[in-house]
Amino acid sequence: MNETDHRLLALVDGVVDMDEERLPLREAQAALVLLRMMAENGGDGSYAARHLSGNLERRLPSEGAPT
Repeated sequence: MNETDHRLLALVDGVVDMDEERLPLREAQAALVLLRMMAENGGDGSYAARHLSGNLERRLPSEGAPT
């Protein structure tokens, strides 16, 4: 795995722990990062990824805001 994979997986590692409270926003934030990367790539699906990431970003609370 490369550094990007490690960084993205670190966003969701805590949610699979059965001893911890599930944090679905962490998964959504990781998906948003992946969509942004896809959008920046400019390849197939980049327009749809940019559109979807914009929609999700508007719906997610900003970092530091109470959930």
